[in-house]
Amino acid sequence: MIKENKSKILLILAAGALLATSVFVTSCATAPKADSEPKPEVTKTEPKKETKKKEPEDPPNVKFVKQLQVLLDKGDTKGAIAHFDSIPSSLKDDLELKNLLGALYYSDAQYDNAITVANEILVVDPENMDALELISMCTKAKGDKKAYKEATDKILAADPYNPSVNIQKAEEYAVNKKYKLARDSYKKALRGDPENLDALFGYAQMSYYTDDIKTASENFLKILDKDPENPAALAYMGKLAYEEQNYLRATKFIQQAIKQDPVNYDYWMDYGTYLRYQGKFDDAANAWKKAVELDPSYFLAYAYLAGNYDDLEKWDEALENYRKVIETNPKYFYAYESTAILEYRAKNYENAIRYFTKTYEFSPSYAYTLMIAACYFKLNKPLEAKKVLAAQLKKLDSNSNEYALVRFYNDNYNRNAESNVIQKITKETNSNNRGKMLFYMGLYYELNNAEDLAREYYAKVTSMKAPMFFEYRIAEWGLMQ
Repeated sequence: MIKENKSKILLILAAGALLATSVFVTSCATAPKADSEPKPEVTKTEPKKETKKKEPEDPPNVKFVKQLQVLLDKGDTKGAIAHFDSIPSSLKDDLELKNLLGALYYSDAQYDNAITVANEILVVDPENMDALELISMCTKAKGDKKAYKEATDKILAADPYNPSVNIQKAEEYAVNKKYKLARDSYKKALRGDPENLDALFGYAQMSYYTDDIKTASENFLKILDKDPENPAALAYMGKLAYEEQNYLRATKFIQQAIKQDPVNYDYWMDYGTYLRYQGKFDDAANAWKKAVELDPSYFLAYAYLAGNYDDLEKWDEALENYRKVIETNPKYFYAYESTAILEYRAKNYENAIRYFTKTYEFSPSYAYTLMIAACYFKLNKPLEAKKVLAAQLKKLDSNSNEYALVRFYNDNYNRNAESNVIQKITKETNSNNRGKMLFYMGLYYELNNAEDLAREYYAKVTSMKAPMFFEYRIAEWGLMQ
């Protein structure tokens, strides 16, 4: 809106320039003509020193607008607002300048003042679209839902495809994950203004979110036709290439996006992902480290780094980054489990207890209790182990396989109890449950120094296909000891 209202300023400035020119032309026109008759010789005297003519002073309206233009060019919003206190009477009722003042108030978050100015305009011109749009933006920013709806309804009644309002509605839908409705609103905005890049980008983005890949690609390419260096459109073209598993093409797009916007966290995250899928694990880590530099307070880059180092079996680096995930996002459940597992592997049993306990708070599984108990046994604190096991037994069905396993850990060794647990495990029909229980039998034997039996059960676990339980990794490590 500020940009549009500069047209008025330019007109006034142009008028001022013409006025100055006319003064100059007039002064030239009244200069005496050269005399054609020869003049008698006269005694030469020293030429008089010419007095420099004073430049004609700008009329008040031109002076006002020139000074306003300077403030706008400097981005001095508050100064521009204050400058309106000296507006000459000839411009006080100018609607375009009033709209400009309203837009300045909006930019400075002075929403009530902006609304007051807009209402003054509507008294003179009840259908002034700039003023109506200003009110809709201000009421939205204030969170006044009723006034916002009234303003937008009035705009849409007069102009159903109004770009500003339809884009606002689309943004609301998008925030609430109503992507199809958002897409429809962006499409209406495009009908009102086919060249509107915000509407075009929103329409392409919502098409991507609703899995209409073809439409998304077509419209992002339209943006790039108009603006070849648009970083957001380049980044989404990278995502589309990634969806097609064309990681090299995806990488080229995201590199171009980063070139235009090198401080965008999300672009560096995507860049790392595309590199990782090309097997460039170190380069991927460097990309994610750059994301960390840009925003050390956000957890996601740490999570990607942790997973990357975990896959590469760089356990210390993985553990360091899992800890950072927890530090930056204490509610991220999976980080606690992964951290606990690696602390256990590193024989940091006190730390492992702390993280397994936290994991249990998110998901009270008997498995975490058994891991906590195992850590206490390894620390030679059997009473602490028995305490957590006894508490878990109270929460389990006494007829369940889980109860039998936890009780086997809690009670003194009994051959009949051992046979009973093994028989129950053998009859377990759920493969993941059976795998977990086989692991805990192996862990029991490890804790009691029956290494051959421990390895036998760990081997049964690692022979399973597509395991979906964290204990599988610990079984693998157990076989390597």
